Amino acid sequence: MENVEQDFLGTPYLIASDANSLARFSSVQEKAARSREKSVVVQARISAEGQELFEPYTRAIRSRLVAESNSIEGYEWSYSQVTEVALLYKELLRAPVGSLMQAVRQDSRVYEALGLYKAHEVADEWAKASARPHEYEIRSLHALITSGESYAGRYKTQGNEIGGTNLRTADPWDVALKMRELSDWWQECSVDPALEATIIHAWLTHIHPFEDGNGRMARILANMALARNGFPPLLIQSRVDQGQYYDALAESDDGDLLPLYDLFVSVLNRTVRIMSKPDYVRDIVRDRLLTTSRNRFGLWKALPERYFSVLSRELKDRGWSLLLQGYPDLGSFSLLEEKDSEGNSWFAKVLDQDRVPRWLLWYGFSSQRMLDVSGEDLRYPAIYTSIRDDDPASVHPYKPFQPGGTFPDELVLRPMEKKPVLFRSGYDVDEFDLPTAARYMADALTA
Repeated sequence: MENVEQDFLGTPYLIASDANSLARFSSVQEKAARSREKSVVVQARISAEGQELFEPYTRAIRSRLVAESNSIEGYEWSYSQVTEVALLYKELLRAPVGSLMQAVRQDSRVYEALGLYKAHEVADEWAKASARPHEYEIRSLHALITSGESYAGRYKTQGNEIGGTNLRTADPWDVALKMRELSDWWQECSVDPALEATIIHAWLTHIHPFEDGNGRMARILANMALARNGFPPLLIQSRVDQGQYYDALAESDDGDLLPLYDLFVSVLNRTVRIMSKPDYVRDIVRDRLLTTSRNRFGLWKALPERYFSVLSRELKDRGWSLLLQGYPDLGSFSLLEEKDSEGNSWFAKVLDQDRVPRWLLWYGFSSQRMLDVSGEDLRYPAIYTSIRDDDPASVHPYKPFQPGGTFPDELVLRPMEKKPVLFRSGYDVDEFDLPTAARYMADALTA
């Protein structure tokens, strides 16, 4: 009992001293410890699956957190809509916070998603640095979530009520002091991270320091506490968990934290089990990011840049060079998905040792033969090869090339694959990683 009391020292919470409550608390703690151990192993595996998946995976998870958190508060955002907005404003999200806030402040609908998305991003950065936010930093996160509102980043000036409850939240004149108490405890606490997240969440919602945005803030801070300590995201699902979540919060307002702690650990265990599946990352990305042409383009467009880079090095080693012509934009990419040749464009010229253009690599849509022999539903552009036409009567400087032997008829770059390059020669299709594919192609071009 003494150890349990020590965990809650300095907080408004205690665990009942009866045997059943203590046994249940001990059981939840053990479950949390096991969940953390599994999570560390699983997330290490996920990290090892390839850097090319890290950004889309992170975007998918963060979009889900934003969508569910907003849904709990009554804002109707699906995770596909959040992902669309995050991709649309991708460059702006990388800009300083002030630039983002100024740019989208006039569109409150967009800011419902983007402000919370950026707040999660900032919180993740703090968590990676193993930093716990101070009281003023919590207010700065709130300002990000509710930018444009008169109360953004400011403590409430009037009492507030939580619908459906009789909870009496902190009086406005007590908020600053109570938030400092919360922050001071957090800076020094050394309890089980899942319990830490539960206390921070319950404590902030009990104080209810802001006019609005308290629930979203509480969930961000809870996730920060978990991320610092190897746990997966706390994904409270609006359709599945909302009833139990509200009941547990109500009990925490009466001082009984155990139901909320139990719920949080159960949610974390559920997430770890799902994450343990072998193809979890690719399934997440495919299911949530490959639903539109824009999303597919966002994943694909980095691959041609990387292929150009490695092919350039291989040709340079042979005394040849590669001259970039361009990459498809979203419009051209969409046309090629629809097998419309209006999306065709030049990729690169291949120059020999005398700097004379010999070959042209260009984008077209994947051939039916590639689809048939690969057995894949490829929506990505193919890269084809044409040869220099020195006939002065020719209108076009390059003419179709009929390859033979092992020279590839076409290649397709596929994101989210360990061997992302498909080479087709006649009816044979091979998979290669980027360096091997570049070496293969350079040998063919310079033979």
